[in-house]
Amino acid sequence: MVRTPPPDGSTLTAARGGRLDVPELPTLDPGITLLSTEEGATGPLQALVLDHLLLQGGEALWVDSHGHAQSQLLGRLAPSRRVLDRVRVARGFTPTQHATLVERLPERVTPNTSLVVLPAIDGQYRGDELPRENGRELFLRSLATVGRLARERDLPVLVTRRRDDEFGAPAAAAADATVACDRTEFGPRFRTEGFETLVYPGESDGTVQTTLAYWTRILEARDPIHGATATPDEDREPSVSSAGAEGVR
Repeated sequence: MVRTPPPDGSTLTAARGGRLDVPELPTLDPGITLLSTEEGATGPLQALVLDHLLLQGGEALWVDSHGHAQSQLLGRLAPSRRVLDRVRVARGFTPTQHATLVERLPERVTPNTSLVVLPAIDGQYRGDELPRENGRELFLRSLATVGRLARERDLPVLVTRRRDDEFGAPAAAAADATVACDRTEFGPRFRTEGFETLVYPGESDGTVQTTLAYWTRILEARDPIHGATATPDEDREPSVSSAGAEGVR
Protein backbone atom coordinates (compact mmCIF):
# COMPACT_ATOMS: atom_id res chain seq x y z
CA MET A 1 0.00 0.00 0.00
CA VAL A 2 1.30 3.43 -0.92
CA ARG A 3 -0.17 6.85 -0.72
CA THR A 4 -1.89 8.36 -3.72
CA PRO A 5 -0.08 11.60 -4.64
CA PRO A 6 -1.76 14.59 -6.24
CA PRO A 7 -1.31 14.28 -10.02
CA ASP A 8 0.63 17.53 -10.24
CA GLY A 9 1.00 18.52 -6.60
CA SER A 10 -1.53 21.31 -7.00
CA THR A 11 -4.81 22.28 -5.38
CA LEU A 12 -7.96 21.65 -7.42
CA THR A 13 -11.37 23.24 -7.43
CA ALA A 14 -14.03 20.80 -6.24
CA ALA A 15 -17.25 20.49 -8.25
CA ARG A 16 -19.38 21.75 -5.36
CA GLY A 17 -17.39 24.89 -4.84
CA GLY A 18 -14.31 25.80 -2.87
CA ARG A 19 -10.74 24.69 -3.28
CA LEU A 20 -9.72 21.18 -2.33
CA ASP A 21 -6.28 19.64 -2.01
CA VAL A 22 -6.38 16.28 -3.77
CA PRO A 23 -6.32 13.96 -0.73
CA GLU A 24 -4.64 10.67 -0.14
CA LEU A 25 -6.49 7.36 -0.08
CA PRO A 26 -5.02 3.86 0.06
CA THR A 27 -4.14 2.55 -3.37
CA LEU A 28 -5.10 -0.92 -4.54
CA ASP A 29 -2.02 -2.75 -5.75
CA PRO A 30 -1.97 -6.06 -7.67
CA GLY A 31 -2.90 -8.94 -5.40
CA ILE A 32 -5.71 -9.44 -2.91
CA THR A 33 -6.54 -6.51 -0.64
CA LEU A 34 -8.86 -7.23 2.29
CA LEU A 35 -10.96 -4.26 3.35
CA SER A 36 -11.78 -4.74 7.02
CA THR A 37 -14.83 -2.76 8.06
CA GLU A 38 -17.99 -3.19 10.07
CA GLU A 39 -20.56 -5.66 8.76
CA GLY A 40 -22.83 -4.22 6.09
CA ALA A 41 -20.82 -1.02 5.54
CA THR A 42 -20.75 -0.25 1.81
CA GLY A 43 -19.49 3.36 1.64
CA PRO A 44 -15.77 2.63 2.22
CA LEU A 45 -15.80 -0.19 -0.35
CA GLN A 46 -17.52 1.90 -3.00
CA ALA A 47 -15.28 4.91 -2.35
CA LEU A 48 -12.13 2.83 -2.88
CA VAL A 49 -13.52 1.24 -6.07
CA LEU A 50 -14.51 4.56 -7.63
CA ASP A 51 -11.25 6.23 -6.60
CA HIS A 52 -9.30 3.41 -8.24
CA LEU A 53 -11.25 3.70 -11.50
CA LEU A 54 -10.81 7.48 -11.61
CA LEU A 55 -7.06 7.25 -11.05
CA GLN A 56 -6.24 4.07 -12.98
CA GLY A 57 -8.96 3.95 -15.64
CA GLY A 58 -10.38 0.69 -16.99
CA GLU A 59 -13.33 -1.31 -15.70
CA ALA A 60 -14.19 -3.09 -12.47
CA LEU A 61 -15.62 -6.62 -12.43
CA TRP A 62 -17.81 -6.86 -9.33
CA VAL A 63 -19.24 -10.16 -8.05
CA ASP A 64 -21.78 -8.94 -5.53
CA SER A 65 -23.08 -10.58 -2.37
CA HIS A 66 -25.43 -9.29 0.33
CA GLY A 67 -26.31 -6.09 -1.48
CA HIS A 68 -23.01 -4.21 -1.47
CA ALA A 69 -23.44 -2.92 -5.06
CA GLN A 70 -26.08 -0.36 -4.13
CA SER A 71 -26.63 1.80 -7.19
CA GLN A 72 -28.13 4.65 -5.16
CA LEU A 73 -25.04 5.05 -3.00
CA LEU A 74 -22.71 4.56 -5.97
CA GLY A 75 -24.66 7.30 -7.73
CA ARG A 76 -24.17 9.64 -4.78
CA LEU A 77 -20.44 9.03 -4.65
CA ALA A 78 -19.64 8.94 -8.38
CA PRO A 79 -18.80 12.30 -9.97
CA SER A 80 -20.28 11.27 -13.34
CA ARG A 81 -22.35 8.52 -14.90
CA ARG A 82 -19.47 7.52 -17.13
CA VAL A 83 -17.62 6.14 -14.12
CA LEU A 84 -20.59 3.96 -13.18
CA ASP A 85 -20.75 2.58 -16.70
CA ARG A 86 -17.34 1.04 -16.02
CA VAL A 87 -18.58 -1.00 -13.06
CA ARG A 88 -19.73 -4.42 -14.27
CA VAL A 89 -21.80 -6.15 -11.59
CA ALA A 90 -22.96 -9.77 -11.41
CA ARG A 91 -24.96 -11.00 -8.43
CA GLY A 92 -24.95 -14.46 -6.92
CA PHE A 93 -27.83 -15.20 -4.55
CA THR A 94 -26.88 -18.78 -3.61
CA PRO A 95 -23.58 -20.53 -2.87
CA THR A 96 -23.67 -22.28 -6.24
CA GLN A 97 -24.41 -19.08 -8.15
CA HIS A 98 -21.64 -17.18 -6.39
CA ALA A 99 -19.12 -19.98 -6.94
CA THR A 100 -20.08 -20.17 -10.62
CA LEU A 101 -19.57 -16.43 -11.07
CA VAL A 102 -16.17 -16.61 -9.39
CA GLU A 103 -15.17 -19.63 -11.50
CA ARG A 104 -16.00 -17.68 -14.67
CA LEU A 105 -14.13 -14.53 -13.66
CA PRO A 106 -10.92 -15.44 -15.56
CA GLU A 107 -12.80 -15.61 -18.86
CA ARG A 108 -14.53 -12.28 -18.12
CA VAL A 109 -11.28 -10.39 -17.56
CA THR A 110 -10.22 -8.24 -20.53
CA PRO A 111 -7.24 -5.95 -21.14
CA ASN A 112 -9.50 -3.14 -19.92
CA THR A 113 -10.15 -4.77 -16.53
CA SER A 114 -8.25 -2.87 -13.84
CA LEU A 115 -9.99 -4.14 -10.69
CA VAL A 116 -11.96 -7.14 -9.40
CA VAL A 117 -14.31 -6.62 -6.45
CA LEU A 118 -15.78 -9.35 -4.23
CA PRO A 119 -17.56 -7.99 -1.15
CA ALA A 120 -18.63 -10.48 1.53
CA ILE A 121 -16.66 -13.14 -0.29
CA ASP A 122 -17.52 -15.68 2.41
CA GLY A 123 -21.15 -14.62 2.84
CA GLN A 124 -23.04 -16.97 0.54
CA TYR A 125 -21.20 -20.04 1.85
CA ARG A 126 -22.30 -19.54 5.46
CA GLY A 127 -26.02 -20.25 4.96
CA ASP A 128 -28.11 -23.35 5.54
CA GLU A 129 -28.32 -24.30 1.86
CA LEU A 130 -25.20 -26.45 2.19
CA PRO A 131 -23.73 -28.46 5.06
CA ARG A 132 -21.04 -26.38 6.78
CA GLU A 133 -18.16 -28.50 5.46
CA ASN A 134 -19.48 -28.33 1.89
CA GLY A 135 -19.91 -24.59 2.20
CA ARG A 136 -16.37 -24.20 3.50
CA GLU A 137 -14.98 -26.32 0.66
CA LEU A 138 -16.80 -24.23 -1.94
CA PHE A 139 -15.59 -21.03 -0.26
CA LEU A 140 -11.97 -22.21 -0.30
CA ARG A 141 -12.27 -23.19 -3.95
CA SER A 142 -13.59 -19.73 -4.84
CA LEU A 143 -10.84 -18.07 -2.82
CA ALA A 144 -8.19 -20.13 -4.62
CA THR A 145 -9.62 -19.05 -7.98
CA VAL A 146 -9.45 -15.41 -6.92
CA GLY A 147 -5.86 -15.83 -5.75
CA ARG A 148 -4.77 -17.37 -9.06
CA LEU A 149 -6.55 -14.62 -10.97
CA ALA A 150 -4.74 -11.91 -9.03
CA ARG A 151 -1.35 -13.56 -9.56
CA GLU A 152 -1.68 -14.64 -13.18
CA ARG A 153 -3.31 -11.42 -14.43
CA ASP A 154 -1.39 -9.10 -12.10
CA LEU A 155 -4.68 -7.53 -11.02
CA PRO A 156 -5.78 -5.81 -7.83
CA VAL A 157 -8.63 -7.71 -6.17
CA LEU A 158 -10.62 -5.99 -3.41
CA VAL A 159 -12.50 -8.27 -1.00
CA THR A 160 -14.40 -7.97 2.27
CA ARG A 161 -15.58 -10.60 4.74
CA ARG A 162 -19.07 -11.05 6.12
CA ARG A 163 -17.63 -11.69 9.55
CA ASP A 164 -14.19 -11.82 11.16
CA ASP A 165 -14.30 -15.37 12.52
CA GLU A 166 -12.86 -18.83 11.95
CA PHE A 167 -14.94 -19.45 8.83
CA GLY A 168 -13.78 -16.23 7.15
CA ALA A 169 -10.16 -16.51 8.34
CA PRO A 170 -8.86 -17.94 5.02
CA ALA A 171 -9.71 -14.65 3.30
CA ALA A 172 -7.39 -12.80 5.66
CA ALA A 173 -4.69 -15.45 5.19
CA ALA A 174 -4.92 -15.13 1.39
CA ALA A 175 -4.73 -11.32 1.43
CA ASP A 176 -1.54 -9.60 0.32
CA ALA A 177 -2.58 -6.40 2.09
CA THR A 178 -5.25 -5.23 4.52
CA VAL A 179 -7.03 -1.89 4.68
CA ALA A 180 -9.00 -1.19 7.84
CA CYS A 181 -11.81 1.33 7.89
CA ASP A 182 -12.84 2.38 11.39
CA ARG A 183 -15.83 4.42 12.47
CA THR A 184 -14.91 7.37 14.66
CA GLU A 185 -16.98 10.14 16.20
CA PHE A 186 -15.87 12.36 13.31
CA GLY A 187 -16.53 9.86 10.52
CA PRO A 188 -14.72 6.89 8.93
CA ARG A 189 -10.94 6.64 8.63
CA PHE A 190 -8.75 4.35 6.49
CA ARG A 191 -5.57 2.82 7.86
CA THR A 192 -3.00 0.31 6.62
CA GLU A 193 0.39 -0.77 7.90
CA GLY A 194 2.02 2.39 6.62
CA PHE A 195 -0.90 4.75 6.06
CA GLU A 196 -3.61 6.40 8.09
CA THR A 197 -6.28 8.87 7.04
CA LEU A 198 -7.78 10.78 9.93
CA VAL A 199 -8.55 14.17 8.41
CA TYR A 200 -7.95 15.99 5.14
CA PRO A 201 -6.80 19.58 4.62
CA GLY A 202 -9.59 22.14 4.49
CA GLU A 203 -9.79 25.90 4.11
CA SER A 204 -11.39 27.05 7.38
CA ASP A 205 -9.58 25.62 10.41
CA GLY A 206 -7.30 23.47 8.26
CA THR A 207 -8.99 20.11 8.83
CA VAL A 208 -12.04 18.28 7.49
CA GLN A 209 -13.26 14.98 8.90
CA THR A 210 -13.49 11.94 6.64
CA THR A 211 -17.24 11.89 6.20
CA LEU A 212 -19.10 10.31 3.31
CA ALA A 213 -19.93 13.77 1.96
CA TYR A 214 -16.25 14.59 1.84
CA TRP A 215 -15.48 11.38 -0.04
CA THR A 216 -17.95 12.65 -2.62
CA ARG A 217 -15.91 15.84 -2.93
CA ILE A 218 -12.73 13.77 -3.23
CA LEU A 219 -14.10 11.82 -6.18
CA GLU A 220 -15.44 14.98 -7.80
CA ALA A 221 -11.95 16.46 -7.56
CA ARG A 222 -10.48 13.37 -9.22
CA ASP A 223 -12.91 13.57 -12.15
CA PRO A 224 -11.57 16.67 -13.97
CA ILE A 225 -8.04 15.27 -13.76
CA HIS A 226 -8.96 12.41 -16.07
CA GLY A 227 -11.37 14.25 -18.37
CA ALA A 228 -14.52 12.40 -17.30
CA THR A 229 -16.60 15.55 -17.13
CA ALA A 230 -20.34 15.13 -16.79
CA THR A 231 -22.77 15.76 -19.61
CA PRO A 232 -26.29 17.18 -19.07
CA ASP A 233 -28.03 13.80 -19.20
CA GLU A 234 -25.79 12.52 -16.40
CA ASP A 235 -27.85 14.42 -13.84
CA ARG A 236 -30.37 11.59 -13.97
CA GLU A 237 -30.29 8.57 -11.66
CA PRO A 238 -27.14 6.66 -12.73
CA SER A 239 -27.11 2.95 -13.36
CA VAL A 240 -24.55 0.21 -12.89
CA SER A 241 -24.07 -2.45 -15.54
CA SER A 242 -25.27 -5.69 -14.01
CA ALA A 243 -26.11 -9.31 -14.64
CA GLY A 244 -27.45 -12.14 -12.52
CA ALA A 245 -25.69 -15.46 -12.27
CA GLU A 246 -27.48 -16.67 -15.35
CA GLY A 247 -26.31 -13.61 -17.32
CA VAL A 248 -22.59 -14.34 -17.08
CA ARG A 249 -21.54 -16.84 -19.71
